[in-house]
Amino acid sequence: MSIFTVKEGCVKCGLCSKLCIREIIQLGADGVPYGDSAKEGECIKCGQCVSFCPKSCCYLDFQEERVGVDIYTLPAASVSETFLRSRRSIRIYKDKPVDAATVLRILETVRYAPSASNMQPVRWVISMTREKTLEINKLIVESFRADVAALASVNHPRAVTVVSGWDKGQDVVFRGAPQLAVALVKKSHPFPEDASIALTYFELAAHAAGVGCCWGGIFTMAARGISAVRGLLGISEDEYIVGAQMFGYPDIKYGHILPPRKKIDVSFV
Repeated sequence: MSIFTVKEGCVKCGLCSKLCIREIIQLGADGVPYGDSAKEGECIKCGQCVSFCPKSCCYLDFQEERVGVDIYTLPAASVSETFLRSRRSIRIYKDKPVDAATVLRILETVRYAPSASNMQPVRWVISMTREKTLEINKLIVESFRADVAALASVNHPRAVTVVSGWDKGQDVVFRGAPQLAVALVKKSHPFPEDASIALTYFELAAHAAGVGCCWGGIFTMAARGISAVRGLLGISEDEYIVGAQMFGYPDIKYGHILPPRKKIDVSFV
């Protein structure tokens, strides 16, 4: 049985065949599309054939869920632009943690981030409590303090600032964020950028849910160089830490004035 089937309602538009980059979906003599069984092993499971079918009559045998989207409820361009531009890096958080249901809802949206050949390679490790995040923070600080070699391996110019700030009661690593989301890919994965895209989706989906984020640059550099941090988070040696989002509920209201930005540096060729 083919992984691709067409049910009643097909108007023989051929769009599913045009969208199939592996040329698995062919058109029969009668114009009805079908799956070429000899090529089905090349399917990347992108689902484009199903997503763009104007009559919703294409089916894939591996697609367990068919989640509909009402394209008529999509926000106007001006609304989307305001949403994207209003994203801010949050560094002041409430003590209230983001509950598991909200985090899972954010990740449900993140699942739809694009990835090379639809490989969806990202694995997440999430610190869900302030106590766990503080444990990670302390380990980073003490690793910096105790091991000069660790400073060299981390190669972060603010390592000394992290330690001195901690001694003054300042959290330079997490900026008081109660929770942390770490994005990983296998070191063998050729496109770690996939996780960067997923991290961006995480930040924007969190923004939509009223959750604030800040990119965890110092954490990322430290975790890459300090094996004890990887061990605490259960990150194996064959996994690459692409980046992290610190997150929690903002303890400040969003401003009404957008911050300054450089002019776009672009060349049209």
